Formats: sequence, C-alpha cells, structure tokens
Amino acid sequence: MTEQDERNIKAVRLMYEGDEAERSQIAPDIVWHVPGHNPVSGIYRGFDEYTRLMPSRMAPLTQWDFTLEDVMVNGDHVVTSFTVKGERKGKRVDMRGAHIMRLNDAGQIVEGWGFASDQDALDEFFSG
Repeated sequence: MTEQDERNIKAVRLMYEGDEAERSQIAPDIVWHVPGHNPVSGIYRGFDEYTRLMPSRMAPLTQWDFTLEDVMVNGDHVVTSFTVKGERKGKRVDMRGAHIMRLNDAGQIVEGWGFASDQDALDEFFSG
C-alpha cells in the first residue's frame, strides 16, 4: 500500500469520527451528492452547504450513528461500507450504505456520493 493510499484511508476514516475530525478532512470546495427523493436529497457545494445546510435539512435527528465496516482505496478514490442507525420524529432507520469519496492531493475530500441499501426507506425517514 502506498503512502497516498494510507493517507487517504486515514482521512476517510476520520469522516466517521464526528464533527471536528470530520470537518478537518473536508475541502473548502467539496461537492457532496445525496441520492433519493426527500428534502435532504441533492448536491451540496462547498464547506458551508456540507456542514450547515445539509445537516439542517436532516434535523431534527435524535440518533444518527455510523458503524464503519469496510474501507477500500484506489488512488484518489475511497469506498466505504457502513451500517447507519437513525431516529427522527419517531421514525427509525437501520440499514447498510456506502460512500464513494474522491480526495485531492492534500488528502481532503473534494467529492462524495452516498448510497443506501433501501433508498425508499431513507426517503420516508427524511420526509415529513
């Protein structure tokens, strides 16, 4: 494994640690793609949209916990698989998902794509 691979894996793992660790890995010009047909779905451009707008559309969350399962690297792309458990407005979600992330030369995430094992359930979770 190259130094770049190790750096990229470490950066992506920090994305699942929480607020400050996650924020330290985000490029100022990040583009994040959220799938589905719900109020959170769409493309978020820039640090502020990723860290402020997207979470505001997810609110109110009483739980949103990721269990990271796999991290795979191929150059400047990293793929993760995880389980996410959430609670919002009395609704619960417990499913598998994945992220694909592209990193820049500084090891920051510049683009990401989310995937859910049950997109319909996730759409219902974030709707209403």
